[in-house]
Amino acid sequence: MTHDLTAFWQLLETNFPLGGPRRHLREILGAELVAALESASILKHLRVADRYPCSPAASDGCPRVVIERVDGSIVAVCGNEPAECADIELTATDVDVLAVGPEDLCEAIGKALKIRTVVAPLPGVRAAYRVGTFIPEPGVKHAIYFLCRCGERECAEAIDALRSHASGQTFAVLLPTEQFVSEEIRRQAAAAAVVLVPLVDAVGLDADGLRALGDPLTIFSSIGRPAPTTQAAPLIARAFVRAAGNLGAWRDLDEPSYQELVAAANHYEVFADDLTKTVTKGKGAARTRSANVQASHFKMIRAAVEARAGFDPETVDDDGGSAKQTFQRARQTFDIKSGKSWALFKTEKVDNHAVYRFDPDESVSFALVFAPNT
Repeated sequence: MTHDLTAFWQLLETNFPLGGPRRHLREILGAELVAALESASILKHLRVADRYPCSPAASDGCPRVVIERVDGSIVAVCGNEPAECADIELTATDVDVLAVGPEDLCEAIGKALKIRTVVAPLPGVRAAYRVGTFIPEPGVKHAIYFLCRCGERECAEAIDALRSHASGQTFAVLLPTEQFVSEEIRRQAAAAAVVLVPLVDAVGLDADGLRALGDPLTIFSSIGRPAPTTQAAPLIARAFVRAAGNLGAWRDLDEPSYQELVAAANHYEVFADDLTKTVTKGKGAARTRSANVQASHFKMIRAAVEARAGFDPETVDDDGGSAKQTFQRARQTFDIKSGKSWALFKTEKVDNHAVYRFDPDESVSFALVFAPNT
């Protein structure tokens, strides 16, 4: 019997890594599917629950508490006083916590899709894993990644980060579903010959475990083959973008993707736009905006970003001015103070000479948009 994993992939995508008391998972996924996932070791027993999910109608922060009575019976009682939820009578089986092990899941997916697996989490990219290598024929190798996101912007940024990890190697990205893959993400991936594989359409479950729902050679056939286009959209800018907690990545922007990034400007603590010569910093009501920012400041900041480490402003033509002072003034506009240090650009001493290192704090999100000729 083949089980439809649609409900599983959808739940995994918004609750990663998936886990909970066995009874709760049965109520969401169905007892038959939970049993099959356990049998295939996709869901594994971790421990006995001391909490049980509460009613959606209850106040926030109200998990039911699992209590074993003197007579050995088990009950989940409301955590609020007075109680807002009815008690639930449970069995020992009900309160077993089952969970998906991300690396074990990637191993099982890789086996189903004929991937040579070497599973490892990707440093700097949340809920992303290198699954292994797909080898369609001798001498041809494609990197395969697993990624879980529950928002279009996060998905786009994470795929950009994977492009940096791939370092020019052709690759595919396994996603639970296509729910958070926008048309813009699809377009950019196709143009870059990156294959996005929704697992909801590619992997099912039978008595032997996960299995491919199609020929892996067909599933991965488009890797490294850019989608044909009638005419490439002109690029109007290039941006270095990073959400908090992720690795940053360069993005080439045409008009639609530029407008999409501008529309999301409030999501970034620093949003610098060379096209409008503006820099916006901060959060919420504390956000500030600098207008008419000098082109030389954008030029300095881009040079520092591209240098990454050991940036010496004197190496940049400063039209006869003091390059170091220009960079320091630019940093005042673009950067954020983090205690006694700066959040984006750090100062270092090398041979008694100050140089600068683009090493953003992990907690800071930013988008630095540069004109093509900056």
